[in-house]
Order: sequence, then structure tokens, then C-alpha cells
Amino acid sequence: MNSKSFILAALVAVFACASCELINPQTPEDNGSSVTVAENAISLTNNPVSYQEGTQFLLVEATGEWTLTLDFGEAEEAWLSVSAEAGRAGTRKIVMAWAKNETEEPRTCHITLTVGTDSKVLDFVQNGKSAVNPRPVDGLNPDPVPCWLELPATNDPDLYFFTHDMTISGKTMRNYSFYLDPRACLAIWVAYPLNPSLYGTGSRTDAWALDPKVPRDYQPVLFSGFKGGYDRGHQLPSADRLRAGANEQTFYGTNMTPQRAALNQRAWATFEGMVRTWSSSFDTLYVVTGCDLKGATQVAYDNDGKSIPVPVGYFKALLGFKKSGTLGNTAKQGGYTAIGFYFNHEAYSDSEIMDQSMTIDELESLLDIDFFPNLEAKLGADLYNKVESTTDSWWK
Repeated sequence: MNSKSFILAALVAVFACASCELINPQTPEDNGSSVTVAENAISLTNNPVSYQEGTQFLLVEATGEWTLTLDFGEAEEAWLSVSAEAGRAGTRKIVMAWAKNETEEPRTCHITLTVGTDSKVLDFVQNGKSAVNPRPVDGLNPDPVPCWLELPATNDPDLYFFTHDMTISGKTMRNYSFYLDPRACLAIWVAYPLNPSLYGTGSRTDAWALDPKVPRDYQPVLFSGFKGGYDRGHQLPSADRLRAGANEQTFYGTNMTPQRAALNQRAWATFEGMVRTWSSSFDTLYVVTGCDLKGATQVAYDNDGKSIPVPVGYFKALLGFKKSGTLGNTAKQGGYTAIGFYFNHEAYSDSEIMDQSMTIDELESLLDIDFFPNLEAKLGADLYNKVESTTDSWWK
């Protein structure tokens, strides 16, 4: 095998691993939606990218049968691959994976979409090691972004993606991921899969600690509570991960926000229990929990005296998968159903919890966050849009 073939084979392994689901891998493969496309196009969310290896979706929109070709110019080795090089009319998200750029100079791959006699070219650029982040933060080394279903879009250059693993029956699996705002010292959201097999058994450890992936200066230091009377509010609840090791990670500073006890210890705690109950009915429930910092004016203080913004609200986006299609709208939506919630940072009664619910589309509009973007590649655009725009009466 020559060097170019070897690298291509390695990249195929990279995107195959990155795009697989560790929980319930039997979701359908996307072969293109039936949506009528007005013109041919290819697009990317992130371009250029850093010198590190990574993956993302390449969106293909085609009016007929199409092919993709990759041109690396004068490069001696292929450093990028795609999960599909041909398809039929419609829209499709293709997994694209690239290797680390070991040089100081940027490099370009010319990606050509051909549909009949029409061609569209997109130049994908990977920076070299010498490229400078326009908003650098010393000591932060984010993780590559996989294609897990629970992950929202990660296209904000000021935020940093990290993930933590756990071990179940000798197998390494994802525990949770988070999107860090280092200037606020808070995770904007925490995302994780949930079902009874992931809870485990055990008890709350109260193992308050620093997240080893994030420098102390960019996370709340909370060996004791916030100054100012706020709770150390978990985003991934301790009760959702009871196994030894996994539970300790829920007490990292990056999983905490300053939360008022009137919300955290009452309706929010009840709501967390409702989410666990819902998850026991699904094969897997994909959860995003987050805090809204837009317009925040109040601060709390961590144990180092850092000022931490107090969120103005909290949210959850839930995506349930039931292969049998026996829950709510799942039979009509490829096995999936979803719901969003937004709570102002104030007290609620338990009877008001469902009043805070909305569709995923509505929650996206409220927060300007793209939830569950990887679902479209599994369902196609029609069903994907239906899942995100539909209110399912099953949730209650």
C-alpha cells in the first residue's frame, strides 16, 4: 500500500469512528432526502479549520445524481476523505475527516461537486501550526468534535469543546461533553446520552474538583460553594451518573453554574427526575442542558474570587430515540421525538414545569443555538424538520 492509500485508509477509520453512535448504533443511514433542490451547492460550517485533525459535515445539495472529487493540488499525500463520493438528488450531509497538518503552512483541498454538466467548487483550508487564533486563550486545547447525536452545533470561535469518557463493563464510552466560554468560566451547555444502563449504581460522591482538561483560570473553583448564596448547580445531574468515576466527573467545576436554590432545589430538581423517568422509556434520550448568559448583569464569586456571571435562564433540549416506534410520534418520525424547555432563573412550582415546554425550533430561535444538527444526516431533511418543529403530546 502506498503512502497516499495508507493515509486515506486511516482517514476512513477516523470518520467512521467519529460518526458512529456508541448508544443505539442501529439508526438509519442517510441516503439523501426527497426535498426538491433548486440549485446545486456544497457548503461547510467551519472553514478554515485549525491544524489539528478533525471532522465535520459537508452539506451536499443536488438537483440530480452527483459525484464529489478531491483535488489536493501539489500535495504529495491525500490528507482529507469523505464518507460518500456519489449520491442521488436531494440534500445530504457527508462526513468529512482530515489529518493533522504537521507543517507551518496552510493547505487547501479543492472539493468539486459535479451534477451532470454543472460543477461547484469549494476550497477547504486547513491552517498550519503557525496560524494564530484571532482570539487565543492560553492553555486551552479543545477536543475534536465527533458526530454524536446529542451535540449542538459547535461553530462559535470564542467557545471550546471538550468531552469526558467513562468506563462501563470494561468499555470506554462518552460520559458528557461541554461547550466552554472561558471568559465567563462557564459551560454554555453540557450534552450527554441518557438511559438506565448509563445511570449505573452507586451514590453521590460530592467529589468537588477542578476539571483536568481546563486550566483553573477558566472554570469555577468550587471546593466550597459560591459566595453570594448561590447553589453549585449541576448541568449534568449527579443522579444521572452514579457509577464510580462517572459520578466524580459530574462534580467538576466545568459542570457547575451559580443557580438560585429556589429553582435548583425545587422545580429544577423535579424536572431532572422527570427527564430520568422519560429516558427509561426510550432506547436512548439525548440531552442538552445549558445556561443562558445573554443580558446577564449579576455575578457570583468562586473560591478564588473570580466573578462568574449568573445565568438569566436555563434550558434543556431532549431528543428521544425508540427503534420500535411505539412512543408518541416516533413511528412517524424515524424513531425520534423531541422537546425543548426554557426556564427563567426564578422559582417555579412543579405544576408549571410543562408550561415551559416548546418545540426544538422555538428553543433554537430563542437561544440562537442549533440543536441536534447531526440528526439530519440520519433522517433526511423532511423527517428532521418534522422532529424539530412538531409538538408531541407524549411528553407530560
